[in-house]
Amino acid sequence: MDTAFWVGNLSEWLGVIAVMMIAGVSPLLKKIKPIEFRFPRREATYALSLFAVIFFFAFQYYSSDIFRFLREFSAAFPGGVLAEQMLLAVICLVPFILALILRGQPILSVGWQKENLRAGLIVGLMAIVVTIFLRGKFLTLLKGVSPAETGLLPVWLILTFAEEMIFRGYIQLRFDSFLGKKWGWLAAAGLFILWQLPGKLWSMPAAQIWQPILVASIQGLICGWMMKKTGHVLAPALYRALSGWLALI
Repeated sequence: MDTAFWVGNLSEWLGVIAVMMIAGVSPLLKKIKPIEFRFPRREATYALSLFAVIFFFAFQYYSSDIFRFLREFSAAFPGGVLAEQMLLAVICLVPFILALILRGQPILSVGWQKENLRAGLIVGLMAIVVTIFLRGKFLTLLKGVSPAETGLLPVWLILTFAEEMIFRGYIQLRFDSFLGKKWGWLAAAGLFILWQLPGKLWSMPAAQIWQPILVASIQGLICGWMMKKTGHVLAPALYRALSGWLALI
């Protein structure tokens, strides 16, 4: 990873932060309806327990021969390691969805509140436009991308929507309710950093792990801030998907 990589990421992050600061003073984001839970401690305990389950499973997914068939199945999708991460995220989303169903909680409690959809969509699209511009990808997109590159976009979208529903939708909203918006945001971002470890430990040399972990850490904080501002998981999911895809084309 060279200087251009870090310059590209830094300019993107600063651009998205600027978008959020500008959007934050608009009437649109002042009408955001927050999610509250009747029993915040209980909700935070469920969130932390479910994270422990998927974190343990993630290590088994990459290291155990029992789950080799899943890693081999992911080869049906483009992206190699990215496809493995996508499949893991989808599988790990299942217990969170089951928790919603079994506990009778609505989908708005994982960041899909209808009243906040417009804010999430607009902020997500603004972040995408800024990212395209700052990464200098307008001409690349206008000239057209290869079928292989196009095939990576759905993989990124599925991966980020699954992960954002877990970390920003389920976990952060519940941590916010129990710990407050500042510490809930930071705690959810911390779990997101831990979530990066299993895949990186098995797919990268140990000396290089800190680089993608650092990128994921900053993105996790930015996405958590987006979730706080918009109240909808759509904004961080769209931003992460297009950011990751643009970095590969």
